[in-house]
Amino acid sequence: MPGMKTILTACMVSTLLAGSAFAEGKRVTFVDGPLSDKFIASLTKGITDPAKADGLSVNVVQSPFDPALQAQQLDDAIAQKVDLIIVMPMSQKAIVPALTRARDAHIPVVVVVTQVEDPNLYTAFVGEDPVQLGEVGGRAMGEALKAAGRTSAKVAIVAGSMDEGLAPARAAGFKKGLAAFPGVTVVATEETHWAPPEAERAAGQLLARFSAQGGLDGIYGMNDALANGVIQGAEGAGMKLGTAKGDLIVVGGNCMAPGVSNIDRGKQQATTSLIPAKIGAGAEAAAVAILAGKPVTKVQLQLTEEVTKANLAQWRKVCTY
Repeated sequence: MPGMKTILTACMVSTLLAGSAFAEGKRVTFVDGPLSDKFIASLTKGITDPAKADGLSVNVVQSPFDPALQAQQLDDAIAQKVDLIIVMPMSQKAIVPALTRARDAHIPVVVVVTQVEDPNLYTAFVGEDPVQLGEVGGRAMGEALKAAGRTSAKVAIVAGSMDEGLAPARAAGFKKGLAAFPGVTVVATEETHWAPPEAERAAGQLLARFSAQGGLDGIYGMNDALANGVIQGAEGAGMKLGTAKGDLIVVGGNCMAPGVSNIDRGKQQATTSLIPAKIGAGAEAAAVAILAGKPVTKVQLQLTEEVTKANLAQWRKVCTY
């Protein structure tokens, strides 16, 4: 994280080198999402770049957010008797049988981004606490509304996929963050399956639906791609973005390039830090340690911070992907 320093002692360096040497020639399969998604592309690079230096062979297998295909890909990796699997689950529920087969085959698994419920199905998890991420977003929205003098306000959530996984947890966290602002009410949650065009349509529909009730004061887009869709939908509906009277306040998440740009232009009030390259690097380091027979922390969570115009400079580089 910005402002933090890592100091490697001679002993630590020798330990890391020993682990890297042990990893050489080992075969790892990363069961991934589509690399056309910028978050996933950055996550993947965070794994594959250090893997090259460690002599780790990583086969990246993509899935277009298809849980059934991902389960088949996991089974293929198990059949190939790879040394370790890294996986970003497309579905917390659908992946369980394949993870069970990997466990029974004694293949260690590192889960990234989306945690599965049964800790016995993976060796390590590297990712976010989605409730905390949503909570930071909720506080950011509440603080922006309070600063604008809106102690009574209506806000909506433009969510990812609400069946399972990250989106329901982020929504719960967002509401938890807003609890400190009792006059602010979440009046609607719209599912968009993480698709920005759906977020744009949802924003337009929400603004039209609540126009007769005094309008909405704010919309939370669960990541900055969705928040950008919200901004486009709001502008298409003739809404002004900002904190002045009658303006729509937008808060995003994951601190992506569109969020950085929209905060710069005053169209988005805040985002929340989530650095996919750092998650990837953590997963690769966990893989190297596991292959070297070293103990690893079971659950490795990335801390989430609020990102606004006031502190954007320190986040700009790592958030622009």
